[in-house]
Amino acid sequence: MTDYLSTPGRILFPEYPALGGMYEREVDGLTDTHLDARLPDKSWGAWSIREQVSHTAFVNYRWFLDIWGETLFGDDFPRDRSLIDTGGADRMMDPARFHELPDLLAAAKDGFDLAWEILEGETLGSLREKSFSRRIPVDARWDSGDTRRAWAENSLKIHPAGYWQDENDPDLFHQDLEYTFRHVLWEAYAHLKTIQAHKKALGLPLRTEIRKVGYLKILTWE
Repeated sequence: MTDYLSTPGRILFPEYPALGGMYEREVDGLTDTHLDARLPDKSWGAWSIREQVSHTAFVNYRWFLDIWGETLFGDDFPRDRSLIDTGGADRMMDPARFHELPDLLAAAKDGFDLAWEILEGETLGSLREKSFSRRIPVDARWDSGDTRRAWAENSLKIHPAGYWQDENDPDLFHQDLEYTFRHVLWEAYAHLKTIQAHKKALGLPLRTEIRKVGYLKILTWE
């Protein structure tokens, strides 16, 4: 059991270094018209391709600099904490600073690099030792109107470990760092799949093959 818990973090999540390149290949050659098209009649189409990339970049900074930042780094942050500022956008990079695709892709790659840097110093045991809790009431929503509670309950169903609901308080949810790395990885695949759904709708060829893991097993792209 001790040997199992000593498994290095990078062995557990070897996919992170490849993610930035996957996004770069999938959006290469797209015009601003392609990047900014929205399909609000689709469940996955409210955010454009540009916004999908922006959200993916923000997810890394939000989790590793903001939510886990002090636990992981104390006062010695490896990135400028202003990267977590959204400028009023909903779970995206500040559009005043990060609008052009090269800047968004660089931010996304840097976020994945940050995750990889953290994993170098972690093991399965240390990932599971770090945890935090937060309240998610039934009526909690993001600015987009999407319900946060549905997301939390779906996480309980799909994740094999690391995320659990409090036995005595149904609005209180707990998670460890292993769950966070798995969640961020699965989010990256899900938003890349959504970019591909946009491209299919636009009649554009796909350039990246994505393994059907995690959220890809339960989400639909009609």
